Amino acid sequence: MRSPRWPSRLLLASNASDAAGSNLFDLALTMVAITVLGLSATELGILNALGMISFLLLAVPLGMLVDRVGARNVLLVSLISKVVIVAATLALYAAGLLTTIGMMVIATVMGVVVVATENAQTTTAPSVALDRDDTLQVVARMASADRIAGIVSPAIAGFLIALYGGLPVFGLAGALLILAVLPALGLIRSKTAANAATPKTEPTSEKDEAADDSPPNPDRFLVAAAHGFAIIWRNRTLRAITFLIAAGNIGLAIADSTLSIVILRTLDLGVEFFGILGTIAALSGLLASFIAPKLSRSVPVKRLFAGGAISQTVVATLPLLALLIPAAAHVIFIVFEVLWAVTLTVTNIAGSAYTAAAVNPQSLGRASAASRTITMGSVPIAALAGGILADTVGMPVPLSIWPALTLVAAVSFIVLTKSDAG
Repeated sequence: MRSPRWPSRLLLASNASDAAGSNLFDLALTMVAITVLGLSATELGILNALGMISFLLLAVPLGMLVDRVGARNVLLVSLISKVVIVAATLALYAAGLLTTIGMMVIATVMGVVVVATENAQTTTAPSVALDRDDTLQVVARMASADRIAGIVSPAIAGFLIALYGGLPVFGLAGALLILAVLPALGLIRSKTAANAATPKTEPTSEKDEAADDSPPNPDRFLVAAAHGFAIIWRNRTLRAITFLIAAGNIGLAIADSTLSIVILRTLDLGVEFFGILGTIAALSGLLASFIAPKLSRSVPVKRLFAGGAISQTVVATLPLLALLIPAAAHVIFIVFEVLWAVTLTVTNIAGSAYTAAAVNPQSLGRASAASRTITMGSVPIAALAGGILADTVGMPVPLSIWPALTLVAAVSFIVLTKSDAG
């Protein structure tokens, strides 16, 4: 007889392989776009925007789909779709037919699949946990698996592309995604643990906590679509966390269209160093994932996020500093990746665990989708704006906007939660 933890192990295995394969694919696509196709900052901004547009347009419908047909079914189909996309990219690249337009189409389609995969993984996590406390552990282990997979992936991508081009990286990404499909098949066949339906918790004593977040009639599309947003709005803590993450993501997206170009072209730090930075970030995130559950249990969630918001503000200034002091760029970017990875890992684990515990499992897909729409919906526009600003007024401008936005977000979060901080 298999262990009751067997479903969670299958989810973790699938998540780890998916993370490794997806990381390799994204890195290869970015590096090829800059070093082979020679995309400008504006074009890279468009590429990033197209990859994220689904979070704005399709997160809610896909979340409703997850709630209706089952997270595990959506997870399997989305992973198979990733394999097909990577295989098509590999074929185009091998034939010398991968163009800027083709790359943008690939980024758009992959973005749709990524939204579905992430929602399905988030929604599956509580269903494979043994109890309420175990949900936090499952979320933390998923983050650890992501980081472990990411430790090796960036360095491999950087060195392989530097030596052999993008072909072996695309091939390896496809192989890893195929491996992610196999545990997902096991999840479909596995029986849910006896107490897998995690009971709704009472995480706070807030007066505006949602009294009823059970799903509405799925045939009433607009009502069902709005349900996830209503859940977030009625929970003050969840609402503050969501908008804090949204503001930080907008700032990051504005800067992100320039970061790769600054490292690979402006400062010419090399694809090998670019890959090493990813490995450093992943290793830092892995270490942070081990302490995140303890912090989440011992530090009030509002205080944890307030500290994370202040940390993000400080860390966001470092890329601009590297641009202004090129001689110290290597060191500055290493420090940046370490601190940024730690901050994001801790807050992401805490936020995911809080959401999973605070929301009715039957509505978790909608709530997660609504959260993604808010936190990621403006990212495509921000990414495009960052690229345009970099090309028209210079790299320092988008890199300055980022810390400014994170500062506003930090102050807003502290003010919004001050009345009931604890």
